[in-house]
Amino acid sequence: MIKTKVLREQWDVDQRLAEMELSRQKLLEVRDIARASASNATPFHPVNAAGTFAYQDGSWALRDRHVGERWAVDRSNGVEAIKHEVLGIRVIFSNVDIACDDEAKPKPRSPKGAGSERACMGNLFGDDLPEFAPIPAGGVATYYMMVDENGAAELTRPVVKGQTFSAYVERIYLSDGSDMDTDILSLDDGDRADDFDPQVARK
Repeated sequence: MIKTKVLREQWDVDQRLAEMELSRQKLLEVRDIARASASNATPFHPVNAAGTFAYQDGSWALRDRHVGERWAVDRSNGVEAIKHEVLGIRVIFSNVDIACDDEAKPKPRSPKGAGSERACMGNLFGDDLPEFAPIPAGGVATYYMMVDENGAAELTRPVVKGQTFSAYVERIYLSDGSDMDTDILSLDDGDRADDFDPQVARK
């Protein structure tokens, strides 16, 4: 069993994010953009449109707000992400069913594929790592920017198994959603897989 470290208090969260060269403000901007994009879905769109729009623009916003001197676009294992090479950290956007709830563990709204499982292999050794944003012996520390349909958001380092988040090394609570308008269409299950295994074929 992996013991989960949960950071809830703003001081602890901001300090931890600073160690990771991230900020609550920018991450919540990513959340806001993703949820606003979900609201573009209408009853005439496919039922998975809200989730697809949120994923697409959430991933875009994650890069728009962070890629530069320290963070770079990362597509390892066919998973769309950003990566900090020096700190050995990867961040991926994901729609989840619930966030920032001590009584419930967030689950992705669409199944995670083999690419996500491979991307999170370094998280399996979380209990043996130093406290401050280390480069894991087994690879990169992979975090998910998790956003639910009520606007709650957390930055969490999970283990992926059986197409879902099966364990959690660290959960960093960003917002319970009370700071934003949630008059947005609900996400449907199967909104979009946020990873894929690229198929290479000879011409």
